[in-house]
Amino acid sequence: MKECFNPQPVRDMRRGQILAFALAFFMLPALTGMASAQDVPTAPSVEIDCESDPVMNVHPSYYESVDLTCVVRNPSSFQETISVEKEWEGNNVEMIMLEDTFDLAAGEEEEFTITFSGPTKLSADTSYSFVLNAQVDSVGPFMWDATNTNASYEGDFTVSTYGMVELEMSDKSVRTLELDEQRVVSFQFSNYGNDEDKIRVSIANEAELIESGFSFPLGTFVAEDVASGGVSSIRDLTISAPSSVTKELRVQMIIRAESTNDDDAEFSEIVITLLVEKPSEISGLGGLDEMSTGDMKKYGAILGAGVLGIFILVLGLKVVGRRSSEGATVRTIELPEVEEATKPAVEDLDEFDDMFDDLSDEEDDLDSFLNDL
Repeated sequence: MKECFNPQPVRDMRRGQILAFALAFFMLPALTGMASAQDVPTAPSVEIDCESDPVMNVHPSYYESVDLTCVVRNPSSFQETISVEKEWEGNNVEMIMLEDTFDLAAGEEEEFTITFSGPTKLSADTSYSFVLNAQVDSVGPFMWDATNTNASYEGDFTVSTYGMVELEMSDKSVRTLELDEQRVVSFQFSNYGNDEDKIRVSIANEAELIESGFSFPLGTFVAEDVASGGVSSIRDLTISAPSSVTKELRVQMIIRAESTNDDDAEFSEIVITLLVEKPSEISGLGGLDEMSTGDMKKYGAILGAGVLGIFILVLGLKVVGRRSSEGATVRTIELPEVEEATKPAVEDLDEFDDMFDDLSDEEDDLDSFLNDL
């Protein structure tokens, strides 16, 4: 009898192998990820970072210390103790760390603050470099060799520029101007800021003065570079008075000095008064209504000459009168009657000559008196 072969068990076995292979294929990635997470932890390490570098305001009126915020971080899979040390060589400025040791769990981070403080009026050129070194001192309960587990941050400390100016003027009195007169106003200015500054001096109320008739033939401002702690040269602004006024004009001129280094710096001002008087009215001089300085000098000279002439005339009359009273003979001359259309006789002409001789004697006496004076 011949034996029969049944293929069914073989097919079932092959089907099971295929299912097992498919299941293993789909489960392999998940099993691999679990093994990685459990068997490959992150090694001990440390990170450190800070905000933007510190800049300190050293203005005497607005000084304040400056703080720098930093972060230390533990990116490892272990508990770590981390220490931070500074490298600082700044003169006159302190770098203060209130906290320098941190216990951080895996993946934790912590902020800390560094304070910089120092004197006011530091130069704007002041700059110091600094370094923060962070290292892992221990991992869990075990000490750790920090040779390859450290990090650092390098930064720079600087000082901000500030402006402080002062305007100085020796003569702050009232300026009295005539019509069309030009007047020079002189001044100096000092730089009390912490850097070289191009200081600008201008007429703050320029529009008001122009409206009142004043003008500025050489401009309305000057500027000069002045070193920190220095003083400018003597500078001028020229102002010209109006050509006409209907009444006395009194206005204020505001001169202002400003820093170009620091837009927030306070300016310095000096106020002076400008006075333009209305010309005096005169009458009886040919219908003139106004008299200039030159006219006054001319009329004064004429008046003085007239007074001097009157004085000399009076003096001469007194001298003549005194000489007459001391014995001079006053001769009465009777003129002969002259007939119409006739010529004077020769004797009459002789009498006229005698009269002029007497007058000549009196003139000699006056000359002698004046010579005695």
